[in-house]
Amino acid sequence: MNEIFFSHIGKNEHIQEYLEKNLAKYRDINYAFMVMSKWDINDITIISDMPDYFSDIYLGNKYQSVDPILLNALNRVSPLAWDENMMINNQSKFEEVFLSVKPYYNIISGQTFVLHDQNNHLAVLSLYINKYLMADIYEDVTKHKDALQGLLINAHEMLLYLYREEKDNKSTINCKKLSSREAEILYWSSIGKTYSEIAFILGIKSPTVKFHMGNIVRKLGVSNAKHAIRHFLMEHRTVF
Repeated sequence: MNEIFFSHIGKNEHIQEYLEKNLAKYRDINYAFMVMSKWDINDITIISDMPDYFSDIYLGNKYQSVDPILLNALNRVSPLAWDENMMINNQSKFEEVFLSVKPYYNIISGQTFVLHDQNNHLAVLSLYINKYLMADIYEDVTKHKDALQGLLINAHEMLLYLYREEKDNKSTINCKKLSSREAEILYWSSIGKTYSEIAFILGIKSPTVKFHMGNIVRKLGVSNAKHAIRHFLMEHRTVF
């Protein structure tokens, strides 16, 4: 998992304050704002008013790979209504995290708003509905669907804005670290060329290409060549 994927505590607290201020009008409603990379689902962050152990269990067990809400959201753009049957009958261990919070929050259903951005992120805002307030909350949520979708859009844009300057600064520094030869090799790798093909194009030997890629990985601070290529592609799509 990319350790820097929207993980700055201060920035995320700013988003949390914004969400809670705008959700206060809906009374006793809990929420989770999640952003996940569709390129690598291990890159995910959660901002929520639920207990920390909710996120710890979720991320620690990589429940994003079996979460029925996210799996549905990946294939839609309209809001998603769900209930407890969907959460506990999906034939996966994901029901553990749902059942662990249900007794304390009386959650039996919810609404999830969906956003797909130009950077291949999936962002969702899930509202958890308390069974004792279900009728009133459903009425409020239904009445203000457009406003809640707008809240998701604004929160996500705020997140991108807060991280963009940091990302741009870091990208500039990292790019300056690469030699012209390393930049060439990274480019050819990013469009699918093998080490042998790159060696032929540049008139060098395959082990030399591999040596340069090792330097690229080290200079960019990533774990392997695949991540270096992904880093390059993300920069050239103005990711974050």
